[in-house]
Amino acid sequence: MKLWKIKIMGRKKNKRKQLDNESGDLIPQMRLPKKLQKIRNSMSQQVKMTILTIFGFAFVFGLVGVFVSSQFQEVLYARPRNQIMAPFQAATNGNNNQVQFNSNNTIDYTDTIKSKVSLPEENTVYVRELDQRWFMFYRQKETVSFVDITVEHQTVEVYQARLIWIFSLSAVALLFMSLALSRANMRPIMRSWRQQRTFVADAAHEFKTPMTVIQNNMERMLERPNDTVMDQAEKVANTLTEVRHLNQLVGDLLTLAQADADIPLFAFEDFDLAKTMTEVADIFRFSAEEHGQKLELEVPETLEITGDEQRLRQLLVILTDNALKYAGADSTVVLKAEKNGNNVRVLVSDTGKGVSDADKQHLFDRFYRVDKARSRSTGGHGLGLSIAKWVVQGHRGTITVTDTKPHGTTFRIVLPRNQKKVVDSK
Repeated sequence: MKLWKIKIMGRKKNKRKQLDNESGDLIPQMRLPKKLQKIRNSMSQQVKMTILTIFGFAFVFGLVGVFVSSQFQEVLYARPRNQIMAPFQAATNGNNNQVQFNSNNTIDYTDTIKSKVSLPEENTVYVRELDQRWFMFYRQKETVSFVDITVEHQTVEVYQARLIWIFSLSAVALLFMSLALSRANMRPIMRSWRQQRTFVADAAHEFKTPMTVIQNNMERMLERPNDTVMDQAEKVANTLTEVRHLNQLVGDLLTLAQADADIPLFAFEDFDLAKTMTEVADIFRFSAEEHGQKLELEVPETLEITGDEQRLRQLLVILTDNALKYAGADSTVVLKAEKNGNNVRVLVSDTGKGVSDADKQHLFDRFYRVDKARSRSTGGHGLGLSIAKWVVQGHRGTITVTDTKPHGTTFRIVLPRNQKKVVDSK
């Protein structure tokens, strides 16, 4: 026998499960068994979040389903409930003249009725099954009012089942959608987290090497306090080289940290990019000739562009220096710029041994170096291309790496000629 019990008046508080504050008894904190703790500790954070999401969805949709079902039942049972309670409420209000009991809808709560229908409390609405039909009962003292609600009850049964299916399917669909979205959103976060851990480890390693060299040089100098500066000139020069290396590393790290913090570091103004590229080429031309390399420049007479001249000069210096270092002897490095509609295309190419496809995917990662031994000997620390990419993105441009025919590497940069002329504080 199924039962719905609805309190109307005279509701009593259930004190059987109340906490005994006077005795100070508290509910003991649940502790997981050792096996469950071991299983939980073996789970990855992603699995834990997935399980938490599943239980969260089940709990929320369960509460919503119960609430909607109860409200649906409340609406259908409102009319018969008011019908059986109206005479008693009129009597309670003292309007005895308005009290009218329909003999067909009232019975006396005798022993015979008690054996068939249990109505233990007064002022309570009961929904009970009797003789394969459903009735709503309401009792005051020994008088019971009732009404046939078989149709309403069947409607509740049918639609409650449908609501359960609807909520269950909706919960499953939204659960899969949320899991898919959470995984998609967590993927870049986890990638950034791994990159950050690698970044910290690489930064510590980069700082450790020059600091060790400086410490060793200083200790050796202290071992011979009577030597003159000329006697220790080599150690002083090595120390100064490492200090400069540290200064450059700190500057690059500060630049990248400001870039990560979205601090505005660009001041856009009109300038001649061809002139800037000529100046950069003049800086490296003598060094290239010393190493048996050729540096060529292919730019128009003037190439007006709106951008941050200092940052674009830094970009060209990074790419040119990188090309000369890795191209090797008897190689050619070409700096080229040309108009391309509303954009400017800049190419920095070399005829060196080139870069593998696997290395191309990580060239712009921080502290990534294709040839670690060579880059350490030349003083590189793997942050230049990361800064170059940041400068290009700050100008709303793109930078890509392709192969030079027949061999070598080409950095291709596309920048819009017109930028929003807002001078930002550096």
